[in-house]
Amino acid sequence: MRSEIQARHNLPCMGQLPVLQEARRRLGLALKPICHDRWVLGYLRGGWVQPIAASEVSRRFLQGRPLMPLSRKALFERKPMVINSVFEKVDPSNGYDWELDWPALLYAPVGEMGHRPIGLLTVGCRRDHWYTEEDVAYTHTLGHSLATLVAAMRGPLSKFNESEGEVAQLLSYGLSAQEIARAIRTDEHHAQTLIDNVVKKFKSVAHDDLMFPIIEWKRRAFRL
Repeated sequence: MRSEIQARHNLPCMGQLPVLQEARRRLGLALKPICHDRWVLGYLRGGWVQPIAASEVSRRFLQGRPLMPLSRKALFERKPMVINSVFEKVDPSNGYDWELDWPALLYAPVGEMGHRPIGLLTVGCRRDHWYTEEDVAYTHTLGHSLATLVAAMRGPLSKFNESEGEVAQLLSYGLSAQEIARAIRTDEHHAQTLIDNVVKKFKSVAHDDLMFPIIEWKRRAFRL
């Protein structure tokens, strides 16, 4: 019996948190019409953006970060803001910060129409690119469409401590307990305990909360 329990305990955790995996998948599909090399979706808390999902696994995207001036403006005006540059920065910021150094960025507030934003979607290109008015209009609509998802996710995510928040992000990529333990530099038993806590807190999130409505873009409809 003990060996059976231990074997079950050591099983990979892929699929244990399907809501986050599904959220990442749907958002990735939704952003296909927009040229980008990276995207990060987060909810707002105390002047910071706390991560919900990102396009890549990186420790810096597993943790919250303060709002940038242009992102604050986008949230205040409740509409997307764009940085378009055709010149490469010859003196990048200290430590290399993609929001400061990449030539093309788009900040899209997330929230219900007519209400204060509750989240922020950041999209960027590391190469020269010009985001068009059509891109801005599309992400503006997408920001409204993501409101239900962000509202559903920020409840359980706000209850996490820093380690649980990192584990939740890693689970969204389908990583196993062993892989998560390596990523957060801990032993597998501690990683599994964190995973169990995260999965328990996410039980309140329904699959329907992740459904996006149809988004119109370039006369085509995308059902995600």
